[in-house]
Amino acid sequence: MQAIESLSPEKAQEKTILHELAFNDENPNVSLAALEKLNSFVLWLKMSQIAKQSRVKKTAESKVNSALLNEGALSLSPEEKFSFLTETASPDLVVQLLPKMKERDASLLSDDVLAQALIDKVNKPSFTHYVFLEGASASLQTQIINAQSNVSDLQKLAKKVSDADLLSKINARIDAIKEAEQRPIELKKQLTLTLSKFQALLDKADVEVVEEKRRELESELSGLFTQINLLTQDERAEYEEKRSRIGEQVERYLARIRPGWEEKQRAAQLDNTKALCEQQLTHASKQVSWLYDSRLCEATLADVATVNESVRGVEATLEQLARLGKDTSNEKRIREISKAVNQLNDKLERFSMQQHYGQKLLIKLQTLEGIVAKMTKLSGGEADSVLTNAGITEASSSNEAQLDTDESVDNLQAAFHKARDDYKAISREIDAIPDVLSARYKAVLNRANAKERANKVKENEQVKNARKQISVIDNLIAQGKFRVAIAKFQKLEESYNVLSSAAKKHVEKRFEKTAEEVTHLEGWQSYLAAPRKPALVEEANALASTIPDDIKARSEAIKYLRKQWLSLTTASDNNATDNGDDSLQQQFDQALEKAFEPCRAHYAKLDEQRLQAQEKRQSIIASAKSLDTEMPEAELVKVFDRIAKQWHAAGQVERDTYEQLKHEWKAVSSPIQNKIRVWQNDNQAQKRALVLQAQQLANEEDIAAGADQAQALQKQWKQIGHAGKREESKLWSEFKAANDRVFERVKAQRKNQNNALNAQVDSLLTHIESIDIESHEVDFSESVSKLRAQLSELPKPQRNKVERKLELIESKREALEKSAQSQAQFDKAQALISLLKLSLGEGSDDEQMLAERLGKRWSNLFQQSDGHIRLQHDRQWLTVALEVASHMPSPDADASIRSSVQLQMMTAKLELGESATASEILADWLSYDVLGVKDKIFTQRVIAIIDAHPEVVA
Repeated sequence: MQAIESLSPEKAQEKTILHELAFNDENPNVSLAALEKLNSFVLWLKMSQIAKQSRVKKTAESKVNSALLNEGALSLSPEEKFSFLTETASPDLVVQLLPKMKERDASLLSDDVLAQALIDKVNKPSFTHYVFLEGASASLQTQIINAQSNVSDLQKLAKKVSDADLLSKINARIDAIKEAEQRPIELKKQLTLTLSKFQALLDKADVEVVEEKRRELESELSGLFTQINLLTQDERAEYEEKRSRIGEQVERYLARIRPGWEEKQRAAQLDNTKALCEQQLTHASKQVSWLYDSRLCEATLADVATVNESVRGVEATLEQLARLGKDTSNEKRIREISKAVNQLNDKLERFSMQQHYGQKLLIKLQTLEGIVAKMTKLSGGEADSVLTNAGITEASSSNEAQLDTDESVDNLQAAFHKARDDYKAISREIDAIPDVLSARYKAVLNRANAKERANKVKENEQVKNARKQISVIDNLIAQGKFRVAIAKFQKLEESYNVLSSAAKKHVEKRFEKTAEEVTHLEGWQSYLAAPRKPALVEEANALASTIPDDIKARSEAIKYLRKQWLSLTTASDNNATDNGDDSLQQQFDQALEKAFEPCRAHYAKLDEQRLQAQEKRQSIIASAKSLDTEMPEAELVKVFDRIAKQWHAAGQVERDTYEQLKHEWKAVSSPIQNKIRVWQNDNQAQKRALVLQAQQLANEEDIAAGADQAQALQKQWKQIGHAGKREESKLWSEFKAANDRVFERVKAQRKNQNNALNAQVDSLLTHIESIDIESHEVDFSESVSKLRAQLSELPKPQRNKVERKLELIESKREALEKSAQSQAQFDKAQALISLLKLSLGEGSDDEQMLAERLGKRWSNLFQQSDGHIRLQHDRQWLTVALEVASHMPSPDADASIRSSVQLQMMTAKLELGESATASEILADWLSYDVLGVKDKIFTQRVIAIIDAHPEVVA
């Protein structure tokens, strides 16, 4: 050892000697001393790997670990550590040393090259997770995630990661792996499906369809086969073989069916061409007919060219049929088509001349229509008035104007007949008159004939009414009703003046006779009216001097007086000039005007009220217009109902104004009412459906379920809007009646259930009362358990009632047991007292019987007092401790002991959480030693404690 100390590793020869001693000497001390002298990490590492002696091996390993952990005198550079960890150290050693090295050097794993080399070397998921979590850079973490191919390892790693970005990358990698695993499966599915479609082409008979589908499927298969490397070698070979085989089958199939298919195609082409020719012929015929029927007068060159093109299309199709080959079965029809085409061409060639005649015909038709329109205007209600069944209305033109009108009508009639003859002459030059022109011509004739008939009927009606009125006037004169006769004659005279000259000839003689009689009567009327008019003036003055109580009655009185005055005034009176009558007329008019002043004020007030009502109604209409019709229907109903009530309560306005406002109101309110009506109808349908459902619940077998459904229907009812005033109350009555029937059944069922439950409860209470609380514990518990088992079926109120009864009987039983236990405890305490007295020579009880009463435990403790002291404290200390635990006083002489006992018991409670109980102290006291005369005082004190606290003998 001293020789080793003298050697220097700096000298090559001595270094060699040290090396030989380190690795070849069998003495571990020599080997270790030489290694210490050399102090080389490489040598220590080599020794840790080849050493046979455990001491040398452990020391070398310790040196290596210390060097790696930067402990001790031997230190390594980062490059040496890198080389050791990546090249020399075993995977297990790396796993063992890396955590310790990282504790010394937190940046150890920040070198991505080192960290990746260690991951590759160890090649364990747990180690990879360690590097990932404990120091790998962000880029290395990304590399580790992307390098993982095991979903389970990634899921474990995800549970340990808290960074959201890393977690997202891990989840993305998991998804990518799963997707990659799924891609071969999806590829096989797609290949199988596409090849099946390819195979299915063998069932199709259309060559074009097969070839088109084959191209599509070949393209699809080419795309899929670009991913064929996802499959195994066998799978690739299998799918390539299927593709080749099916392709050859399809090719052979096409070669077999192509000739027959081409023949069918030729036949189909021929049939289609024939059908097309028929369609084109029909279309061309319709076009030519359209040209003649609808466009004869206004057709343009473009219209003609379009129709001509459709005919040329038929000719082209006929030529195509000729090229396709002759078909003897259809030669006849082809000849017919050719003939029809020639006829169409002939019509087109003659169309220009036909159009010329058509335009001339249209001009004549328009002339006829204009003449009839003038006839209608002249003979209609614009030039004169008609006599109705109720009487003769006022005329609006004079006799002279009427004569002019008659002459104009005659001229128009002549012009009409001439234009009609010209129309007929032109129409004979046209092959086929368009339906529109024919209809218009017929309508013109109908209007002319109808107007002629109407004029005749009108003239007859006027003559008839005139005769009737003359007869009425003659009868009134005969009856002496002169005033009425004169008034009616005035109207008759006005109507007679507007009659045509032809109509006047029928009633002229009778009219002149009646006129003569009426003239004679008017002279008499003037004579009779002279004394009556002053009286009417007096009545008018009297009316004007009174204050009206009733405006309506005043107005009626004024109308009556005016009517009386007019009845005394004839037409000749109105035309004549008489100062006396004029004075009376003025007095009468002034009196009535004065009488009418209160009425005028009243009506002015009404007009003001009507104006206010008009403005209010206009405001209501504006409010209705401003309503947002897109608002919820329930809210819209409330708002519109409020506005409608305001409309109905707005007050009266003038009739014409009201009709106009009513029209505006309807125009504004109708869309709102329609929307509300649709909504209410929908609500009505929903509620009617709920009524039907509620009515069906009355027959539901499960009554409780029916009640629940009824409650659910009620909630739905509340959520549905109003169904309209008429239907809402009706539907509610039906719905309520249906619900009442359901809940009546529920009430009846509950009543029956309650009766049954009450009977069951009474039975249980009877059983409880029959339980004997003094019975054996097993019997009592069994009886109570059986009763409790039946309580689970009872509702809570009934169950609580029975449980209270059970708790009462159990409390009685418990009280009884406690009483028995107290008595037993007292007996045990008295037995122990008797035994203690016997030990002092007192008493004469049987010790064996007392021991049996005391029980096995206390008897054994009492018998253990064999004179061998095994306890820490003496009997005096235990006696004081028992007094302390039982809260009994101690003699003054033992005050210091009592303090010591209390201190020890308090310390034990603080340290251990509990102190000795009185029963435990009594047990120690009994087993302390054989009782003797010296213990008599202590025994008496213990007897006093037991007598006062029997529970210590528990």
